[in-house]
Amino acid sequence: MDIATSVECFINEHKVAKEVAIAKIEALDQDAWKTMNQAYLECGPLLPLVKRVANLAMSMEFLFQNKRDAYTFSRYNEKTIRQLFVEPLPL
Repeated sequence: MDIATSVECFINEHKVAKEVAIAKIEALDQDAWKTMNQAYLECGPLLPLVKRVANLAMSMEFLFQNKRDAYTFSRYNEKTIRQLFVEPLPL
C-alpha cells in the first residue's frame, strides 16, 4: 500500500518543488509549535481530553524532525522509542 506523505500531498496540492514544500511545512510547523506552547502556558489547567489532544499536537515536532516523516514511516522512531521505553537508564 502506498501512502502519500505530507510533503507529497503539499507538492500535489500546490504544484511546487520538494524543497519548497519542505520549507513551507517546516514554517507551518514552527508557527504551530509556538502558538500551541503559548496557549498551553496561558490557559492554565486543561481538561484531560483537551490535554491529550494538545500533547499529541505538540508531539508533531518530534515526529517530523530532521525533515523526515516519522509518523507515516515509524521506523525513524524505532531508536528513540527503544531508548525511552525498552532500554533502562544506567543509574
